[in-house]
Amino acid sequence: MTVDEMEAIRLADLQGLYQERAAEQMNVSRQTFGRIVESARRKVAEMLVEGKALRIEGGEIEMAEMRRFKCSDCRHTWGLPFGTGRPPACPQCKSLNIHRAPEERGPGGGGGRGRCRRRGQRAIGPQA
Repeated sequence: MTVDEMEAIRLADLQGLYQERAAEQMNVSRQTFGRIVESARRKVAEMLVEGKALRIEGGEIEMAEMRRFKCSDCRHTWGLPFGTGRPPACPQCKSLNIHRAPEERGPGGGGGRGRCRRRGQRAIGPQA
């Protein structure tokens, strides 16, 4: 699987974006995005059904330079470079009630492991 295919799966299936929006984020046409995600889904299906290994390789990678945070108390938004750790508090009001900006957290504003919104059960994954 190529890096582009992996990104298409992430945007369409993990984040739940419509193809038009996902295509914009990948800087490709909607038709091209459709072809990429179709190829990626076929490879994932082969891996699951036929027990094949999944290898992700190739392609150019462009990482976002900044992570965006938002204070839930004063609504201040700011960015920090990746690799600098989580900010201890809001730089404006010093509140500890800070979160990743909604546009970076995926559908439902969640992101990461947490509570299942449907039944209140823990999300599937390694148990802590």
